[in-house]
Amino acid sequence: MKHHHLPGVILTLTASLGLLTCSAFGEYPKIRVPRATPAAAEGTYAVFPDKPKQVIAGLGYEIQSDSIASGNNGLPEATTSVPHDLTPPERTRFYNEMLKGFRYCRLAGGLYWRGMDKEQKYLQPRWPEQLAELKEMMDTAGVEGMEFEYWSPAPFWKANGQYTAKEKGDSENLLRCFGKNFANDPIYKGDKDRFLKDFAVACVQDIKTLKENGIKTVMWGLQNEPSSNTNYSSCIYPARFDAYRQAFLAVAPAIRAFDPGIKIIADSWGLNFIAPVMKSPEEAKWVDYLVVHHIGSDSNVIKPLIQKIREKKGYKQPVFQNEYEYLGGPASPDRCLNNVQHIMNWFQIGEAPTWFWIHALKPIKNSEASGYSLGFWRPAADTDTPDNPKFPGLKAGHWTWNKYNWNAVGSFIRHMPWDCRAVEVKEGNFDDDLRIFAFKKPNGKLTVVLSNRSFAEHTFKIDTGLKDATFKGYRYTPEDAGPDFKGVEIGTLKGGTIAPKLADLSWDFWEQE
Repeated sequence: MKHHHLPGVILTLTASLGLLTCSAFGEYPKIRVPRATPAAAEGTYAVFPDKPKQVIAGLGYEIQSDSIASGNNGLPEATTSVPHDLTPPERTRFYNEMLKGFRYCRLAGGLYWRGMDKEQKYLQPRWPEQLAELKEMMDTAGVEGMEFEYWSPAPFWKANGQYTAKEKGDSENLLRCFGKNFANDPIYKGDKDRFLKDFAVACVQDIKTLKENGIKTVMWGLQNEPSSNTNYSSCIYPARFDAYRQAFLAVAPAIRAFDPGIKIIADSWGLNFIAPVMKSPEEAKWVDYLVVHHIGSDSNVIKPLIQKIREKKGYKQPVFQNEYEYLGGPASPDRCLNNVQHIMNWFQIGEAPTWFWIHALKPIKNSEASGYSLGFWRPAADTDTPDNPKFPGLKAGHWTWNKYNWNAVGSFIRHMPWDCRAVEVKEGNFDDDLRIFAFKKPNGKLTVVLSNRSFAEHTFKIDTGLKDATFKGYRYTPEDAGPDFKGVEIGTLKGGTIAPKLADLSWDFWEQE
């Protein structure tokens, strides 16, 4: 999550011969740029069901379980959040209609969970029911566990003594052991090793607190965007101090010792911060997943990024992105198809084990809500007027869909259960606007996903690798996701070769019967 980029520009991930770096790259536009050359009217594709690739564990979402100001401008005292704001019936509807089918929930430590003890060392509920509300959400929706990641540790561990930057460019918005006055620290007196050991204990305690409240942690991350220095919760890790490496190597072993089942992620930005760790096999053993942010990027950036991570850097760990949203402008039909193809490319080309959208719900008055959310809620305190003109009929404590984002992500939730396995695909002519993704469900049945954003109809002539199989089609458009978001049924196709024709701005799931 960010608000510190230039208008119309975001920071996205590119790879060089050296470190992966962040560079200016426009996010996918609200309205597509026309193609330079027309797309082919048809193409040939081959699916190989007997050539399995990675297991796809399932999808993730983030939850705004505490308040943030519109435009990400600071941390209000109000408890504007979900599920807290929703009426009991709306909570149940939220859990069952949207969240059921997701495997992971991303929880922002120090931001959307930012209560603390008297010494400000450990995270605690900011209101008594906060963690109970999250547990209810997880249990009712059947979400397996939290991907817990710090936006900022508790203020005791910070050189500036607070969650956020005190001012623009705050050089003390970092761990206190890297602060300019640490040599004179009244507690640690410059003893960095002692500090980092205590910090690791505190990080484990935060996970223990979740566990004691019935919430399972399945992934853990040291820091969201270690270069972000913002007026919402953040903590920078200066490269000149080798700071991220030192903190990571202090805390990651403690997390694994506490619960070896928790997968450790790094570094959630450009892979610059974890690069020193990756140079040593003995240190890299603490990294289970490499994580990047692909905020609003065109789905076509995934192929070159993964090639460079694998071929130039030689990293073998699974890679996935755990934050996708649009910073500039609202959701749109064109962005809907980009979302679809982003998911497809990460699984088919990036061989990712999971993929995260940023927010399930955002408040209706937050300026960033449309580009960020799968749905909107009207805060419980928003009772000034009987109706909001942008959301007619939506009552305080109720929520509704953000269809262009939800139709894209929700289609995979409806058709791709946990622990599917991707299979190999060959394309006669690779086209960034005509995508294919194939996977087997846990029951062994094949699904082929097709998408078209090429400005023209396209026929996918597909060798399915299954001579006698019958496939049932479900079609989606940005405007129509069918009953219960399962797509519009468009009949069956049988045989070793099928040839669905897709209109522009549509995508299909063809499921083996």
